[in-house]
Order: sequence, then structure tokens, then C-alpha cells
Amino acid sequence: MNQLLARQIEEAVGANRDGLASGLGNEAQLRIAAATVSDAPPGLITATTLVGVLGLDDAAAVESLVADIAREFGLESRIHMHVGSFSVRFSRINQKVR
Repeated sequence: MNQLLARQIEEAVGANRDGLASGLGNEAQLRIAAATVSDAPPGLITATTLVGVLGLDDAAAVESLVADIAREFGLESRIHMHVGSFSVRFSRINQKVR
């Protein structure tokens, strides 16, 4: 996602709802992805996947942040770590993930 667009969406929808600041550059994008699924009418958007860059020491922080965001928005999450990147899938609870 374009950084300017992410910043504009964050300002418009208040993506950083609880004032949490993990210090990770992808927190806003993770929150926007979770909010997209959480705020959509049932059946319209059931899941979304976000791919991000992963620093050498950020794996534990990303896992913790994803778990916190999933809990905050009432979603399930699946995270896959790769060398230098990660992917997160947020989905509605009780939805079959394909």
C-alpha cells in the first residue's frame, strides 16, 4: 500500500484507535487491514491478507502486534514469517479460511 494513502486512510478512519504505538512501520497498515474486515457488513469482506517487510529483530514484535490487533478487532489471524518479509491474514471468527 502506498505510504501516503495509508496515512490518509489512518487520519480518516482513526486507524490507531487506542493510541497504541508499537514503533513498527507497518502498524497503521495492519490496523487498516483489520478494520476493513471488522467494519465491513457480514458477507461483503470476510478476510484480507497483508504482506510486509520484516526487520531482523522485528519478528516477535510483529507477532505480538498482530495478536493484539486481532483481539482488538475480534478477528482471527494467521501469520507466516519469511526471510525479510511476513504475511498476515485477518479473517472473521467462525469463517472458513480457504
